Amino acid sequence: MTTIVRAATAGDLHKLALYERQLYGAEGYPELLFYQALRQWPQLLLVAQSDDTVSGYSMMAPLPQQRASLMSLLVASDYRQLGIGRLLLLHSLQVAAEHGFGEMELSVSPQNDKAINLYQKSGFVICDDVPDYLGPGEHRLIMQRAL
Repeated sequence: MTTIVRAATAGDLHKLALYERQLYGAEGYPELLFYQALRQWPQLLLVAQSDDTVSGYSMMAPLPQQRASLMSLLVASDYRQLGIGRLLLLHSLQVAAEHGFGEMELSVSPQNDKAINLYQKSGFVICDDVPDYLGPGEHRLIMQRAL
């Protein structure tokens, strides 16, 4: 299997929303959000394509002071443990740096050990621990990395 990371297109967005629903149910990002992201920040929405299938995505958004937020990084369940998450993360960091961002920030559930490990191996450090960050009961660690 060959996997590449490329900019997302409108034709990819239904698959991204499908993966969100499969993983997060009704709390997953809706397809309309992906259209909005593609329209506002087309260079910051990336997909992993494994052979002929979209296997994951990363979505970034600009923050003040030349920082970027990694809003989401998701690998479809059938494609996990193949290095696709790491590939998406590395490409996201590269794209953010190429577009003039000096720092990447993200939030992650304190229970998501695999993601925290991936981020730490990629140079992210935990800089804050925020209860109810995404609403009641949605505790998050905030991680940052210079680009």
